[in-house]
Amino acid sequence: MPRRFRTSLRLKLGLATLLPLICAIAACWLIGMSLIATRLVTDAQRQVDAKLATAGTVVRHEIRRLEEITSLTALAPELGEALQRDGVGAMEGVLGMVLRNERLAFLNVVNRYGMVVYRVANPAVAGDRRRDDPLITRALRGEAGGGIALLTPAQMGREHPSLPERARIAVRPTPHAARYHAAVEERGLFLLAAAPVRDRSGAVIGVLQAGTLLNGDTALVDDITHIVIGEAEGGAATIFLGDLRIATSVRDEAGERAVGTLMSEPVREVVLQQGGDWSDRAFVYNDWFMSAYTPLRDPAGKVVGALYVGLPEAPWRALRSRTNLLFGAVLVCGALVGLALAGWLSGRLVRPVRVLAEGARRIARGESYAPIPVIGRDEIASLAEEFNVMTERLRDREAEIGTLNRTLEEKVARRTAELEEKGKLLLAAERELAQAERLAEVGLLAAGVAHEINNPLAIIRGNAELLQMSLPETAEQQEEIDVILRQTTRVERIVGQLRSFSRSQGSRPGPVDPARLLDDILEQIGHQQALDGVVVERRYQPALTLHADGEQLRQVCTNLILNALQAMAGRGTLTLETAADETGACGRIRVLDTGPGLPPDAADRLFTPFYTTKPQGTGLGLSVSYGIVREHGGQIEAANRTGSSGAVFTVTLPLSP
Repeated sequence: MPRRFRTSLRLKLGLATLLPLICAIAACWLIGMSLIATRLVTDAQRQVDAKLATAGTVVRHEIRRLEEITSLTALAPELGEALQRDGVGAMEGVLGMVLRNERLAFLNVVNRYGMVVYRVANPAVAGDRRRDDPLITRALRGEAGGGIALLTPAQMGREHPSLPERARIAVRPTPHAARYHAAVEERGLFLLAAAPVRDRSGAVIGVLQAGTLLNGDTALVDDITHIVIGEAEGGAATIFLGDLRIATSVRDEAGERAVGTLMSEPVREVVLQQGGDWSDRAFVYNDWFMSAYTPLRDPAGKVVGALYVGLPEAPWRALRSRTNLLFGAVLVCGALVGLALAGWLSGRLVRPVRVLAEGARRIARGESYAPIPVIGRDEIASLAEEFNVMTERLRDREAEIGTLNRTLEEKVARRTAELEEKGKLLLAAERELAQAERLAEVGLLAAGVAHEINNPLAIIRGNAELLQMSLPETAEQQEEIDVILRQTTRVERIVGQLRSFSRSQGSRPGPVDPARLLDDILEQIGHQQALDGVVVERRYQPALTLHADGEQLRQVCTNLILNALQAMAGRGTLTLETAADETGACGRIRVLDTGPGLPPDAADRLFTPFYTTKPQGTGLGLSVSYGIVREHGGQIEAANRTGSSGAVFTVTLPLSP
């Protein structure tokens, strides 16, 4: 078929005119967008950095407020006198009021030797030394101070019995975050302050120490969010213990605070491991934010957490998209104007070409081979003359090709039919050969077993029965004879299964109702063994009929159900399902149990003869079932159940026509 013009000369002329203009506009657009996007990101990140600095000021202000509380309380002359008399307990009312009014987690009095002499929140515990605390050491030198510290559950328990439970935070899985070292964080992050207690002469005679728990405390992060960021911007603030959010205004999908979620792994490496600041975009729980992080250090300089503020990246992406659309609209408008001018100019140039194109289209449609009129004396006229000569030659060539095509199509169709027929014969022969080899091998085995075992076995059974009849019923040897007879019966069953596997059983397929068949099998099995501990669930698709040999299918299903009951050891849920498959041409029978499931190494060997996972099994039940299903043109599959324990066996057979 002649190929039609894909691109007209008029379009090419227009593109030649517009392309430089479009390239110039596109270059300006790309450069402008790059500069604007960079400036937007830089300005946004600068704002976030400034907000982080202000948030740090808010945290330091809170520490200074705690310092002022301890300093003002420590100035009370009564406290110094009570500490000199070892009667700090008399100050319980005043100190308790400070503890409650200022919402402190604990308030302790330490003597000049660094020993805790009174805990306002837990008066029953005292006597431990705190000389290793940097804040208390400074306070004993006469310097009030404050900071952030990390306390263990044991340390918190001494301060107040309820603090360990209040500090517990369950860790929640978080995208882009490293795995946390524990499922529950039991340590607590505290704001601490210590101020010297002096006697009337001004000498330091002790320390007043106070602390507030940050775990789960929303007041500080909400103050930072409202004062520093503002709710309208959609920003958030967070205090981390390590890389765990312990106080945050970040919300999860349910609108709850995302306490217990984790810091993203790249930020964790920079802020916690390297002790540096982070100023860049970062993934915050469930979205990208323009973020700023700074490490929080204890009085000894160790990084114990981090302070975060951030603004959502989505508004900045929306602003960049609007700018893109504006520049794109300018580009499109410019291109449309240029296209209109180029179309008017190119139309005047390509009008003679249209006549030639129309003639070519008529030929392509097969209307006729009429000569194309020649207009003018230019190069296009010469092209038209050559085109007319070409059409004459094409007519002759087409007739010749048509004859060859008809001959070739006949030959290809004939050879294809022969090849398909031979392929079918070859596949059938291969299947018959494989089946014949299997039957020959196993048949030889069955014949050998019958010859070598059946005759001695019959003699053993006969002699055992004669011996049983000759002895009194109360004879001690009766039990051994019963064992011999039972084991003889088991060997005979194994031989019978070998024969069943080694020869085709001659199926007589017909319509079979799988639901009725399964119910009959259950009723029959129920007479043979107790099913009291088994819950049977039936999920039958109504009006489903399979095309199969009913007795052979009964043998397959009985084997699968007995295997399922044995796997559950008499207790569990047995589920029987029947349904049509997705194609509507086959039906499925599924047997599901709640037993231990299939071993990992059983998948490839489950239907292999003599392979079994049961101590008393022969390894032939599933292999015989496999052969029956395959002879019916179906499939049998086994797998472990997903989401629960147990195995599932699936038999797929054609539906009854």
